[in-house]
Amino acid sequence: MISRTTITPDRLIGTLIAFQFVILVCVPYAFSLAPPLDVVEGLVWSPHWLIGTYKHPPLPSWLIEISVLVTRDVILGPYLVSQICVALTYWFVYRLGRLFFDPINAAMGTVLMAGTYYFTVPTLEFNHNVIQLPLWSGTLLLFAHLRRHPDSWRLWISIGALGGIGLYGKYTFAILLIILLIASLYEPLTRKAYTTPKPYIAIVFSTLIFLPHFRWLIQNNFEPISYAIERAGGGATSSPLVFMLAQFADHLPMALLILAANIDLVVKLEKTERPIDDRNFLRWISFAPIVLTLVIFLVTGSAAKDMWGMPMFTPVGLFMVSELGRQLTLTQLARATAAALLLISLVGIGFIVQSISPYLDIPPRSNWPMRELSERVDELWQRKTGKPLSFIGGSPFIAGLAAIGRESRPSVMIGSTIGHSPWLIEEQVVRDGIIFLFQGDQSPPALCGNNFEKADITLSDPLIPRIKVILCPPKIAP
Repeated sequence: MISRTTITPDRLIGTLIAFQFVILVCVPYAFSLAPPLDVVEGLVWSPHWLIGTYKHPPLPSWLIEISVLVTRDVILGPYLVSQICVALTYWFVYRLGRLFFDPINAAMGTVLMAGTYYFTVPTLEFNHNVIQLPLWSGTLLLFAHLRRHPDSWRLWISIGALGGIGLYGKYTFAILLIILLIASLYEPLTRKAYTTPKPYIAIVFSTLIFLPHFRWLIQNNFEPISYAIERAGGGATSSPLVFMLAQFADHLPMALLILAANIDLVVKLEKTERPIDDRNFLRWISFAPIVLTLVIFLVTGSAAKDMWGMPMFTPVGLFMVSELGRQLTLTQLARATAAALLLISLVGIGFIVQSISPYLDIPPRSNWPMRELSERVDELWQRKTGKPLSFIGGSPFIAGLAAIGRESRPSVMIGSTIGHSPWLIEEQVVRDGIIFLFQGDQSPPALCGNNFEKADITLSDPLIPRIKVILCPPKIAP
């Protein structure tokens, strides 16, 4: 057993990071038959190393491909990279806290984040929201250092670089850059730096990094921006009021960690004073991004998906510790950490329960039989053509799942035309043939002409509806 004398804030943070990493990688990997929806979509894009897609900037798909190349596993790799992002975020938040607090209070502000929904359940699916967690917290850490050392070329260049890279993760990263720009112009030390070339060189550096993708956006009529606008008006979005209520609800479990630390925490601990500028800074970085987001929604009359707030609250645990204004104890930190480990365990147990006994009338995406689907598609193709299968099209999730379940990973056509699949050449697809997979009845794709056959695939899981198949065999050369 570990003696009390060996317990330190650093070790408790290390325990939190290691425990979540193990639980939320090993459990999902052991009980998954397929990657989650967003990962499958990323795996459709990732082999082509695109500089942009019709939906999102490309950084997550690049990282997904790297994870698969390292692990040789389309399920394990994305789970690993997702929890690496979370681990980095915990560490960045802790190091940010150390700039304002002693180790115990900084660690408490970090441990509290394990009580937010955003740090556990959604991180089981690596996507553009998850990649923002370390990008957001890492940028905040650099800027917090910059507040103290505004003459540092290294810090200005680092922020410029991370600013450019962050936009490859998700465009909403621009909200953080706007908030930090305002902060840098407000605070006297960083404002004085604008009389030197440092901030302007940082902006140029950031622009140069983002320039290849920006050129792609121009060439493609800002297609991802149009997609985001369409989504903001879709049925899966919430009104600004509901969006804000969802952010509040997603952070309510943090109260359980505070209670676990000491139910009388708010009234009995000895107060300590914090420098007012630091306290205001924590308030600013904790809430200014979500307020700006809300203003944008109200001005534009658009709605939002709740998950868009995911990275914006990474420093909110530190904010709570700052507002308490009290010197916490190692015992309280240990109790909060134990409660955090329990919450993480419950997430792992919930994943197991959902995998064994789905609560919906269709299994979760991670329980679709990927290998079986790939084998059935290959059997059907071979029986009809006797040729290698090079292309799969149709519904992105089903077509992507059938492709990544094969060792060769055929190229995927998103939908029934090549409009969203710039890696394909229509003449080559027609020549080599393609099989389309849909979740409902579809008209034969135009590129098949009159050369097609229809079929159905029934998988072993009775909860999965029959998959409609349109097989377009290779074109026979004259």
